[in-house]
Amino acid sequence: MRDNITSSSGLKFMKKINGYTLAILSLCVGTHFLASLMPGGWSLPFYLLGALALCFVLTWPFYLWFTFLIAQRPPQVPSNRFIILGAGIFTEQVTPMLKSRLDTALSLANQSKSSPIFIVSGGQGPDEPISEALAMQRYLLAQGVPKKQILMEDQSTNTVENMAYSKPFFPHQKGVCVTSEFHILRALKIGQQQGLSLVGYGASSPIVFRARSLIRDYCGLLFKYALLWWSFGSLVVLIRLLYILS
Repeated sequence: MRDNITSSSGLKFMKKINGYTLAILSLCVGTHFLASLMPGGWSLPFYLLGALALCFVLTWPFYLWFTFLIAQRPPQVPSNRFIILGAGIFTEQVTPMLKSRLDTALSLANQSKSSPIFIVSGGQGPDEPISEALAMQRYLLAQGVPKKQILMEDQSTNTVENMAYSKPFFPHQKGVCVTSEFHILRALKIGQQQGLSLVGYGASSPIVFRARSLIRDYCGLLFKYALLWWSFGSLVVLIRLLYILS
C-alpha cells in the first residue's frame, strides 16, 4: 500500500476496492428490502444475510485502515527471530512477491540487537519444483546471510501450518512476522492462536493482485471471529422474530 495511488495501477486498485464495497452494500440493502416484502418467518433468512452483510460493511473499512497502518509503520523489533511466510513459486527462484517479503525482513533485521535468525516457512505444493522454504533460503544466502542464521520449515501448506510448524523455532514465543500487507492481520491472528507473540510488518505486494487478495484474506479473518458476527446476525433475527410474534 506504499505505491502511488494516483498511478494507473493505483486507480484500478481503488476502483476494485470501491466495487467490492458497493457490491456488499447492495447486498445489505437488497436483502433488507426483500425481507420487508416477505411474510412472517419467510423474511428471517433475508434478515440474517443482511445482518452478515452489514457486519462486513461496518468492519471492512477498519480492516483496510489497520492493514494500511501496519504497512506504513515498521514495528519495534522485540526479538532477533523473523518468520517470513512463503508464497507460491513457479520456478526455483522466488517470485517478486516473495522477494518483497524477504527484502523487507532483511531491512527490519538491521534493527535487531543481536544476530538475526530468519525462519523461512513454506512447503512444496504439487505444482512447485522445490519448497518455498528452500527457495527463500537460497535467496537469503545470495544476499550474504550466513546459513546458520536461516532456519527452514518446509512442510507447511497454509498459514495455520506455517505458524504451528514454526513455533518450535521461537524459544521465547516472540518475534517478527513478515508477509504481504494484505495477509498480515490474518497471519498475526493465527500466530496468536498458536500461542506466539508476534509483531508484524506487511511487505508491499504487486498492486494488480492486491484488491482481490485483501477481500480474500479479510473473509478468512472474519471466520476467525465467527462467533462474534454470527451472534450479531442471530440478534438481528431474534429482534425480527419478536416483532413478528408481537
